[in-house]
Amino acid sequence: MRTPQTLVLTLFSLIFFACEKDPPLNEPGSNETINQWTLKQMRQYYYWNDKISEKNDYQQAPDLFFKRILFQGDHYSSILQTLNSDTYGNTLTNTFGFDIVQLKAATGTIQLVTQVVPSSEGDLMGLKRGDSITHINNEPIDNSNLKSLLNKSLLLPAMQLTRNDGKIFHLPASYISQPVLYTNKLVSSSPTVGYMFLSQFDFSGAYSLLKAVQNFKSQRVQELIVDLRYNPGGQVAFASFCALLLADIKENDIFAKYQGNKNLKNREDSFASALQGQPDGYSFMATEILKQGLHLKRIYMLTGPNTASASEMLVNGLKPYIQVVQVGDKTYGKDMASTTLSTPEEIHGTERAWHLIPMIYKIYNKAGQGDYANGIIPQQVMNEFAFSPLVPIGDNRDPLIQEVLRTIGNKNTGTKSTANNISEKNSNIVSKYMGSSYQTIPIEVSAQHQAEK
Repeated sequence: MRTPQTLVLTLFSLIFFACEKDPPLNEPGSNETINQWTLKQMRQYYYWNDKISEKNDYQQAPDLFFKRILFQGDHYSSILQTLNSDTYGNTLTNTFGFDIVQLKAATGTIQLVTQVVPSSEGDLMGLKRGDSITHINNEPIDNSNLKSLLNKSLLLPAMQLTRNDGKIFHLPASYISQPVLYTNKLVSSSPTVGYMFLSQFDFSGAYSLLKAVQNFKSQRVQELIVDLRYNPGGQVAFASFCALLLADIKENDIFAKYQGNKNLKNREDSFASALQGQPDGYSFMATEILKQGLHLKRIYMLTGPNTASASEMLVNGLKPYIQVVQVGDKTYGKDMASTTLSTPEEIHGTERAWHLIPMIYKIYNKAGQGDYANGIIPQQVMNEFAFSPLVPIGDNRDPLIQEVLRTIGNKNTGTKSTANNISEKNSNIVSKYMGSSYQTIPIEVSAQHQAEK
């Protein structure tokens, strides 16, 4: 039988060890501190904050923790760490100067080059839109390995492509500045129809676009085709810049409405207020842009599976004001806006800062039209990949351009009246787009001046 002294000693020992096992206060820079801060931000701002898991392991690395708490249907929210290249993404266009899609064919898969950045190494070597690629770095491409081959290539100093005729393209990795405006031209003279291809929305192309519009005005352009087929989005301010320059709208017309969770107030932006988000070094005024604009009451938009984010926002945002005639395939389907929340120094300490990029708003136009997570479906649906070969960007033989010209009722261009008469229908390709290395550019908005601490 234990003595009273033994019981007291045992009780004292239990209390002592229990106190010793109490976890210390989380230190700045620790996974626990960063992850607890992350969870607090997400519960405040995240669109699906009511879907966040309650079972959390704060010991996990912050990027893994972030991904674990995301709503299962969220494919866009991301996390980055300062100077940690493993958390950032490169693309084929800004690293190797081209992009590629994979299509399902009766005999297997076909990999087609969709765009080649002007003056890039590939362009100078003769790589062209429509080229069929069979191997990457000497490995044959099939329906299961394209993504992994591309991801591996983006980590290498060079990439080797083999075309179906055996020609090899050795492309060095470098930072490639992709022009916003690839081409602008007349595709018909009676009536006068202008065409422009916009690769992305970035103010580096502002003056080129202004010059193109001035040229179109001098040529008395009556109709306009805006090609957004491979536009992953970009700056919302530049999307507003395009709208003001091209469409018959007013500066205070509503461009977008944003709807968030119950913690965030719904908000809306006019074209003028959206333009104010232009980056440092630019000071365009909505009234001045409108004076130089085309004021069109109808615009033809060419779209496809790689039309995303702010480019979809432009298509949807103009619908309440002008006739937007969408031709091509349905868009990517990114109807969300994000914000960037960065760890303050008292959270990350001497470690590098983490940057959360959660989806916080659904985007709608003035009329409340939105919810296009499955893509915006064109009035005139056409699969450009069902025709071969893919012709150069802006070429009148392009089936989508021809479909617009046919719709406009052009009888005087000297071309045939339907796309099938120029581009051969490719019966070997199933009208299923399988995918590419494509990455959308986030629609960035501010949630408030500073993240919650």
